[in-house]
Amino acid sequence: MTSHLGTRELAKKKRRETILEEAEKLFLHKGIDNTTMDEIAKEAGIGIATLFRYFPKKEIIIETVATAKLQILLDALKEIEQQTSSCMEMVTAVMDFFIGQMSEQNGAMPKLLDNFVNYKAVAIDSFDDLNRYQEMRDEISIVFTRMIETRKNDGSIKQDLSATQILSTILSNFSVFTFKLSLKGNENLPAPELTSEEQLVIMKRIFLDYLRP
Repeated sequence: MTSHLGTRELAKKKRRETILEEAEKLFLHKGIDNTTMDEIAKEAGIGIATLFRYFPKKEIIIETVATAKLQILLDALKEIEQQTSSCMEMVTAVMDFFIGQMSEQNGAMPKLLDNFVNYKAVAIDSFDDLNRYQEMRDEISIVFTRMIETRKNDGSIKQDLSATQILSTILSNFSVFTFKLSLKGNENLPAPELTSEEQLVIMKRIFLDYLRP
């Protein structure tokens, strides 16, 4: 009996993972707003009724996928916190993480997070009862603030800066720029001659030069 229940739970877990994997592919290909529950069910190889048993509404799938991407960022920040000693090393490592994400799964993390933020902004009521994403963001903020506070006076950056505010602004804007560059270019603007990664490296150099003593 126990073995049977264990097999059933494993099958449910696998099906849930498949749903989320196929939903993520659709979100990346079509965009969150243009993806329907019927399409997710079809790609996952299940009926629509089965899909709704696992995820009663589309927003739960969206938040789950987005939160998984935030978990990647949180894990990276914790690793950077352990592996870097100076403030300059920390800032450099965080920027390098975002640059590296541009080539991971064709920029899946920044693309999905940017799409999620835009979708949630116009469908905010649909997420009223979904708190995991915000909880994850709050945890990231705590880790990030701690990283800054424990390093800001180590002499590796200018001491006349309001370190916490400056570093938060720089890294927040760097992450937003990463998210935007992960998307296809704006058809109303001329195509840049540099790749997204090259543009980020230039911005990184500008920010780091500003911070150096």
